[in-house]
Amino acid sequence: MKLFFTVGLGGFFGAICRYSLSLAIPNLGGFPFATLCINLLGCLCLAWLFTAFTKRTPIVIGIGTGFLGAFTTFSTFSLETLLLLQHHEWLQAILYITSSVVGGLICAWLGMHLARRLTA
Repeated sequence: MKLFFTVGLGGFFGAICRYSLSLAIPNLGGFPFATLCINLLGCLCLAWLFTAFTKRTPIVIGIGTGFLGAFTTFSTFSLETLLLLQHHEWLQAILYITSSVVGGLICAWLGMHLARRLTA
């Protein structure tokens, strides 16, 4: 029961943070810059968290699965990509997909690397 509470509480705050950041970061020229930044930041933080704290305590799960799970958004990424494709913004769609996937992997790698340096 404690895990459900921490995941739910983390999800509540993660969703609010994502929504607030999506309002604060402008989408430039129709490119979904806000979602890209949010997802890249989430990749970095999740990799850092789960590398630095290998023991899955309720707090770690609340932050990782709850907060960061609600903070990042694959569904918005998918919808925004589909909308770009429907509006024949092929180059922006390809750039968005590439920067999200490759950038996400790079940010996750960076998060792991930073956590390992911190705990070494």
